[in-house]
Amino acid sequence: MKTNDWKIAMAGTFVAAMLATAGCSGSTDGEAETAGDGKEAVVTVWGLSDFLKGDESPGQRMVKEFNEKYKGQIRVEARYMPAAEYNAAIQAAVTSGDLPDIYQTPSNTDIRTFVANGLALPFDGLVSDGWKNRFFPGSFVEGVNTIDGKTYSWPLTGPQLGSILYYNKDVLKKAGIDPEKPPKTWDELRDMAKTVTAQGKGDVYGIVFGGGETGGSSGVVAFVNALAAGVSPEAAGGFNYKTGQYAYDSKAIADSFDLLLKLKQDGSILPSSFTMKGAEAGIMFGQGKAAFLIDGRARMWLVKRDTPQASFGLAQVPTPDGSKPTYYYVPVNPTGYMISAKTKHPKEVGIFLENGFTAPMFYERYLKSGVALTPIDSINNDESLYPYPEFDTFVRLHNDLLRVRPDYAVKNAQTAKVIVELGALDQPKIKPAFGDILQSVLSGAQKEAAGPLKAYNDKLNKGLEDAVAKVKASGGNVSLDDFKFPNWDPKKNYAAEDYKALK
Repeated sequence: MKTNDWKIAMAGTFVAAMLATAGCSGSTDGEAETAGDGKEAVVTVWGLSDFLKGDESPGQRMVKEFNEKYKGQIRVEARYMPAAEYNAAIQAAVTSGDLPDIYQTPSNTDIRTFVANGLALPFDGLVSDGWKNRFFPGSFVEGVNTIDGKTYSWPLTGPQLGSILYYNKDVLKKAGIDPEKPPKTWDELRDMAKTVTAQGKGDVYGIVFGGGETGGSSGVVAFVNALAAGVSPEAAGGFNYKTGQYAYDSKAIADSFDLLLKLKQDGSILPSSFTMKGAEAGIMFGQGKAAFLIDGRARMWLVKRDTPQASFGLAQVPTPDGSKPTYYYVPVNPTGYMISAKTKHPKEVGIFLENGFTAPMFYERYLKSGVALTPIDSINNDESLYPYPEFDTFVRLHNDLLRVRPDYAVKNAQTAKVIVELGALDQPKIKPAFGDILQSVLSGAQKEAAGPLKAYNDKLNKGLEDAVAKVKASGGNVSLDDFKFPNWDPKKNYAAEDYKALK
């Protein structure tokens, strides 16, 4: 797809109306040159990733080591900002034409938007020919982080498991439950939660979660989707990539929500769970106020940080019959760090990217922080880097439960135009949304979810049809079949040959 096509596709987004001119380019042989005036070249980096937060973060420690190594030649200044502050700062920088040398995509935008508007410089010629080989296979995809054959970013992390059962061993032991045998089935989860709650006498409960969080991958939505993956992985998340249809009214989601309702009826959920945020839920869990917490991969290191005294374990989320759930992900997302098209130091930027930001020393620090897996398999498999005993289970769960799903962007890069029309695949403009409906039933404001979920599902399917039709009418080469992968087996990684088999 040509750059002009992307400009049309991204019209109306974060930077579509802003003007920018292409910057300079260069190449690197791994040796830094000083700036033209003989001074150190100052390379600025802005981001909202936690790995840049604080002097002891893996990102800031990496920057410090890099600066010591290249003292007198290159000095990197990395700045972390929370999302809201960062988004405003980048918007102002785009408007003024004064972007940092390296910057991260703001919330609700992607790489393609910035490339389309001439705000990003490709990595080609700035890093070595073998640079890409350090990442896992499939890390660079046309239409995602590669546009018209040019590379604009890299995968920041490895696979990220969004659903893990955390169990507090001390709480289980006090309730007379074997702390080394977490529940595997829904019935076991319900029974253990009842026992803990009864023993807790109003102070300790079976389950806590951040039910006050909103959004497509948090709060009640995340809880239900975590359970649904054990019934039908295709339906979890609300869109079935096998059929190309939305699945919010599926049996898997209905059964999973019913279990949540039963847990509430049992009185096994910490009452404040329905209004508290995820961070609060994690602290309550770590403080021993609940036995079980279903949350994503980040909760492990956060509990370690906020309540270091907590004794807890990790396990797969229970399923109806105790079998393994399956969760899916795409190896590459159209988000990440980019080079400003107006950077005055392209060569030095390339050296920093290759020998600092994406170097093994950074990812080793990153893994040791316990935040997530890296995009380099050899580092993920190095047990000497694991920060604490639980990390071994953390890695095993990722390997056992995560599988690569099909990606419509890989099948047809022009589907990006459809996503722009929708805002996102989950169509955030359509209200009430999935989470709104579930919350309404949980609060008692609505009696049942089946009818509203069916109506919501129908609206989403109609919205996708209309968006495809609109893009086709404007000359786009897209169809509903681009979102359909009938040969997808959720228990297996969707591979390059699977895409070929569809043609």
